[in-house]
Amino acid sequence: MFPDHGHRRIAVASPDDIATARRIAAERAEGVLAADEAARLDRLVTALAEHALGLPDGTLLIARMRSGAGVECLAYDRDPATAELPAPSEGDAPAGLGVALETVRAQADRFHIHATPGIGSALLARVLRPGADDAPPADAMVQTGSVMVERSGGEAARGGPFLDHWFVSCATARGGYGPCGIALMIDGDTVAGGNAGVDAGAGEGEGEVYGPPRYPPTVMTPGVIRQVETVVAATVPGLPAPMVVNAIRRDLKGRPELGLSEDKTLAQIGRAAVAVLRFDAKAVDYTALGTVAGAVVRPQELTALGARWAMIGFNPLAPAAVHLLWGPGDHVVLYTGGCARLPALFIRRDLRTVEPTLAALVLLRDGAVCDDDHTILVLRNRADQVPASAA
Repeated sequence: MFPDHGHRRIAVASPDDIATARRIAAERAEGVLAADEAARLDRLVTALAEHALGLPDGTLLIARMRSGAGVECLAYDRDPATAELPAPSEGDAPAGLGVALETVRAQADRFHIHATPGIGSALLARVLRPGADDAPPADAMVQTGSVMVERSGGEAARGGPFLDHWFVSCATARGGYGPCGIALMIDGDTVAGGNAGVDAGAGEGEGEVYGPPRYPPTVMTPGVIRQVETVVAATVPGLPAPMVVNAIRRDLKGRPELGLSEDKTLAQIGRAAVAVLRFDAKAVDYTALGTVAGAVVRPQELTALGARWAMIGFNPLAPAAVHLLWGPGDHVVLYTGGCARLPALFIRRDLRTVEPTLAALVLLRDGAVCDDDHTILVLRNRADQVPASAA
């Protein structure tokens, strides 16, 4: 099942698509927004969809916010006639956006827009519960933004459940450690492990034969993902990222109900990948097994985060790790398969000061190279905004 905090994508090509967007928004608002806020969300989505209808590749993405604070609506287009945004009239909101977008801005509790001349525009609007706040906690070391979408056709096309996942947790100063945090990203795959490294039952002296597995294939499941997040969330500050990954592997091996009790059958999780990022105010430590790509992005400079191709638990060697410095205003961009060169695109699109979720949306629009499940995670170092008492 596609999670409620994932973004349901609607290509707006007809009035019927406007009705679909309104229905999805109402579903995401149920149990989160009161009647007044839900009505405001409906007006916002209607205006935003009507705006998208008249633009090339006009698309809406709607999700329930992971924090439960409200409902998030994103939109992008690929309009070659896009020009620079008008100068802001108050705060950071440009004036003269047109009737539809002015309606969106009036109905939203949070509104951000980005335009790339000759390429297209992207927009973020949120409706929040009364008293809710979408700003990062005052003592959080990073501001987090993400976009998560599934491939066309959803579960039927994928052949199984949606398995991409991300998690970010920040911790205040504790013991000898200052404020720090940890991020997890999983690029799930429902394809079974196949013949990879499985003994097919060779006779004595014949050596190992690679063939069909002796056991029914075990694939990555939502239950396994929840267990991986539990392990990561329980790690203490300062535990190096490679040790976190090894803790995940040990935990999975020790759970017989997952069918992963032997090293070789760990391959049967499928072609899933896991990345763990440990960060504090000055540096990131990164370990990845699989296809999760990423980089630390600084002004006009990026440094790729290392990764090793291996399924969770399958590679017997210690996972590759990298230690990189970063500072306030720097970013980490992590993304699953199906996207290309997003860190360089981050620089080209001048996303350094853009709200992280909106930045992830621009990267999705311009960096996705195939129809796939996509998750893009953007972390901004905000150590300079953490109160001295928290540090």
